[in-house]
Amino acid sequence: MVLRTIPLRAVVSRAELGLEVKAGKSRLDRPICWAHVSELRDPVPYLLGQELLLTAGTNFPRTPAEIDAYVESLINAGVSALGFGVTPVYDVVPRELVKACRDRDLPLLAVPERTPFLAVSQAVGAALAEAQNAELRVIADGQRNLTRAATRPRPTETTVRSLATSLTGWAMLLDSDGAVVTRSGLAPEPTEDLLSLATRLRGGSGPRSASTHIGGDHVVLHPVDQSSVLIVGRNRAFSVGDRAVVAMALAMLGLLRRETDTSRGHASRLAARLLLAAGSAAESTGDHLAALLDNRAGQDYRVLAGVDVRRRNRGDVDGDFAQLVQLLGTPLVDLAGGSFRAIVSARSAPSPTALETLHKRGWLVGMSGVVGVADLRMAEREAVALRRRAAASGHPISADNESESVASLIDPAQARAFARRTLAPLAEIRSPGPAHLVETLRVWLANHGNWDRSAAALDVHRNSVRHRIGQIERALHVDLSQAQHRMDLWYAVNWLPQDWPDSQ
Repeated sequence: MVLRTIPLRAVVSRAELGLEVKAGKSRLDRPICWAHVSELRDPVPYLLGQELLLTAGTNFPRTPAEIDAYVESLINAGVSALGFGVTPVYDVVPRELVKACRDRDLPLLAVPERTPFLAVSQAVGAALAEAQNAELRVIADGQRNLTRAATRPRPTETTVRSLATSLTGWAMLLDSDGAVVTRSGLAPEPTEDLLSLATRLRGGSGPRSASTHIGGDHVVLHPVDQSSVLIVGRNRAFSVGDRAVVAMALAMLGLLRRETDTSRGHASRLAARLLLAAGSAAESTGDHLAALLDNRAGQDYRVLAGVDVRRRNRGDVDGDFAQLVQLLGTPLVDLAGGSFRAIVSARSAPSPTALETLHKRGWLVGMSGVVGVADLRMAEREAVALRRRAAASGHPISADNESESVASLIDPAQARAFARRTLAPLAEIRSPGPAHLVETLRVWLANHGNWDRSAAALDVHRNSVRHRIGQIERALHVDLSQAQHRMDLWYAVNWLPQDWPDSQ
């Protein structure tokens, strides 16, 4: 587990504590993860490392040899600094302790009588909280800036430039031949060592990265895809927040590199994809989202998820995109193959008539309830669940239509647990697989057990539907001729989390 830390100077610099540095003045950048009080002669078994250890000298070793051994044990345990409280046991910090700490360059702080250890612990906690908030701001600002950059003209170039600016450093993108695609900041010319590292990364598989130094710069390399590598550098180490910003940039560049077409609406489709992937950080992009939707007067949104129920070969991506933008009244449509996701402002969300029009054009849609910008991902999950129900029933479904149903009386967490528990045996069936079995059950129940309509909706033979339903009955030990069993399974398949069975 990686613990959040702050530099020791963040505590020493708090004038209200009155801490005096007795040894290790050159080591005030040492990381502190917490302040811990111990009066044990040997506190090492109770330490994790990187602590500011506080003691008032109770039961403290007396002889120089014992004090030397005490300090040596703290260093071996990874203690970052020692704080010694004067009075009531000692009026001053023992000279032998000062010497032992100076000899080993261990920071030693004198804690004055007026400063309780609790105040030091609180100061460490406050500094850790400030550092965490600063990292969250770095992540939020980086996510907002990268999202904006990726939806502007020449998005690859602007994304790399935004990353360099966010990290106060430099960045460059190399192609498969080691040539620079784009660079920003004071990025150096790629050295032979750098190109060699990039080549090794391109040839690997799975999550991977490399780090090195160029001059005084810390440098990290990450593959974007099988051909390109992102290189980022600056004159100080990368924090957890900085690395999160780099990870966001990698995800966005990956999308941009895969999106090779220049068809109309490219930027808007990418913006929809990025905003839906933003999670809790999406709140920082609220102003950008409002501007894209001309929604400055509103704060609420809906997410729609649609599926092509005519199963056409959709080669005219531009035509489909333009049609959806017109019917949904939003440019933020992520269209991929036979399905789409879209973000709309709540005040201009499609009416039931518009959803029916979409159905006539071949799209069955599920529309979420109204949410704030920070809950877009939750709304997307709801829309996808409603889309599945819409595809099974053959009619578009809005969350508004569901508000008065029995489902509205059920606690969602309990319902999801019920769904996982009820359908768990299906996760063990490898052919045709749990996802196919659940979808077959959903469609079959929605069509009141009609084999032909279910087979048409699933695009399989009616005998395949019969075989799958038989598998389900045997695995779950149910009789689907009984209304109670059908009702229980209807709720189970519709409350099942989207990532099931991985979430089992």
